Amino acid sequence: MPIPPTSVPGEIYRLLISKDPEENQHGYASFLKRTHWNAGQTPEDLKKFACTQLNVKVRHVIASQKFIEPAFLWASQDGLESAKLNMVEAAHSYVESIGEKLPPIIAWNFFDSQKMRLIVHDGHHRAYFFHRMRKRVKVVVLEPIGNYAQMEDKFRYAFQICRRVIDLPVSKTRNFDIVVK
Repeated sequence: MPIPPTSVPGEIYRLLISKDPEENQHGYASFLKRTHWNAGQTPEDLKKFACTQLNVKVRHVIASQKFIEPAFLWASQDGLESAKLNMVEAAHSYVESIGEKLPPIIAWNFFDSQKMRLIVHDGHHRAYFFHRMRKRVKVVVLEPIGNYAQMEDKFRYAFQICRRVIDLPVSKTRNFDIVVK
């Protein structure tokens, strides 16, 4: 019987830690869907996703890929969920067992900003996980060209909260305890 698709972090976690290889594969496919990354995708695909989400013209954005220290990443949300962190940890264990890597996160480079340069668009939990692992995280860095002020306005909340991803509080979510640094 086929496994129904899921987007619930706790269910994805359960699939990823299962003893059944088919459930592991399904859990990882569900995880990838949450990260907007599939086999064969490129940084350009993540750029298109981010631009579509923010209603920005793709031609006004440059994408590059880098490994970045998580401490240099600023948050565009005000907290993390323990269930999602556990899901990321299980996904990391699974991809290591099959010789792959976790998908890159997406961050915007606000190069004119004195303090906050790299603001995470998608991947806060992966960035936090890599910080805990004391490793750099693969990032698709998007640079707005020609629409810088518009992009800065879209990330107004990030500039208001002014918090690094590694300093975000982790809230308890159903079925998981609070994760302590």
